[in-house]
Amino acid sequence: MDIILASASPRRKELLGQIGVPFKVIPSKVDENFDMLKGTIESKVEELAYIKAKEVAKKVNNGLILGADTVVVIDDEVLGKPLNDEEAFNMLSKLSGREHKVITGIAIIDLENNRYRVTHESTRVIFDTLTKERIIEYIKTGEPNGKAGAYAIQGRAAVFVKKIEGCYFNVVGLPISKVNSMLKKFGIDVL
Repeated sequence: MDIILASASPRRKELLGQIGVPFKVIPSKVDENFDMLKGTIESKVEELAYIKAKEVAKKVNNGLILGADTVVVIDDEVLGKPLNDEEAFNMLSKLSGREHKVITGIAIIDLENNRYRVTHESTRVIFDTLTKERIIEYIKTGEPNGKAGAYAIQGRAAVFVKKIEGCYFNVVGLPISKVNSMLKKFGIDVL
């Protein structure tokens, strides 16, 4: 059965490739306007992941469609992808010396059997205190662009992370263990 990743994220592609899952990529064109959705943050990321998978499902006839959406949350405020350097600076300043959550919604749609599953993963991340200069230096690398919360734990921002509780891969962009469990429910054993 074909697995189709409804995401253009290089990190998600890399993580699926790392565990040997053969897949195709058909990026979702869904507007990620989180504020339009109702419910808890967790239910919103789940819904957005499902909407992304459903949008791609309309383009194909069979297979499993995997959609995902990741957000960073601090003080009940959702930090998406920064639009510019100023927004990245503000996000990183909020995260400095504090704890936040990274939440990823995951949806898998089985077109052949007309079934789907939706869930999420949450990871606690604690940052070191960052100086204004350190934040500016990091922004100059360009790494915050396109990253929820304006950082990449798998990149240079690894030095900002004091501690994590939960799935590291979730912070990268796709909780591999949870995806594996979901795939098993659709009859796919990664190993």
